[in-house]
Amino acid sequence: MTLEPLFILAPPRSFTSVMCGMIGQHPEMYALPEVNLFAAEDYEGLGRLYSRRPGFRHGLLRAIAELGLGGQTEENINVARRWLEEHSEVSTAEIYSDLVDWASPKRLVDKSPIYVYSAETLQRIKRAFPGAYYLHLTRHPRATCDSILKLRDVVKEGMDKMRVGEKARALVKKRYDNIAQIEDPDSLWLQPHMRIIEHLDDIADDRKMRLKGEDFMTRPDDYLVGIAEWLGISTDSDAIAAMKHPEKSPFACLGPKNAKFGNDPSYLESPGLREYVPREYSLEPLEGQPETELSEDLMQCAMYFKYA
Repeated sequence: MTLEPLFILAPPRSFTSVMCGMIGQHPEMYALPEVNLFAAEDYEGLGRLYSRRPGFRHGLLRAIAELGLGGQTEENINVARRWLEEHSEVSTAEIYSDLVDWASPKRLVDKSPIYVYSAETLQRIKRAFPGAYYLHLTRHPRATCDSILKLRDVVKEGMDKMRVGEKARALVKKRYDNIAQIEDPDSLWLQPHMRIIEHLDDIADDRKMRLKGEDFMTRPDDYLVGIAEWLGISTDSDAIAAMKHPEKSPFACLGPKNAKFGNDPSYLESPGLREYVPREYSLEPLEGQPETELSEDLMQCAMYFKYA
């Protein structure tokens, strides 16, 4: 029987890394790094993405090394790369099915943010796994945009705070080059969420959930049991306690030097669950900054998510 994966859908910087890591620590689940597989029909197509953003390859290489080869060594990363290149015409859905089989009897959790920037990508997921589960994660648009733009500024400054070499910093810059070019809130927040809403429209109610990330991060104990019940997995105290330790994932750290990344760099530096204190955000323009005015469509969507 196919173990239908859980896909966490949200724009970047929406608590997806910690959420994926937490759900993946449940003994019946397994959190992937950002494998980005459904961004193309086959591995050859992914190669065109990698040529522009080499760091996008790291998560998939680490996943294959860990699940298929027994560990994330430099040698295993090289074997994984050769295996993918030798099967460049194999569909990404088939490669994903291999990951599903290798993780069995655990179910995969995937939070690759690139998925929400293309309706075609989301359709590939639906065709490959018609019974998949979806967690639509939201965050206040002002907070999401501020966080992404802050990340953009870090990228532009050369990732000076990361304890990695110059080559690794260059890879991170390429990985986030698309974010470095994005400026407007509609592209950052509204369009991805509208795409998610449309994708989930014909998904059965029992296979989808929408959750405000701020609520979860503020009171995780109030939500973990409900998420487990929704997924049909154990709700015993040991299983729920395990979900509070995302830092124990084999992907919650930098990988070997030939595949260091595969997740949000900030999360890789500090993956543990920390106390979260929510901030108050407004949908109104920031005082003295008229360029921060949000579009009417964005505000309507934000109010639909109860951010008002």
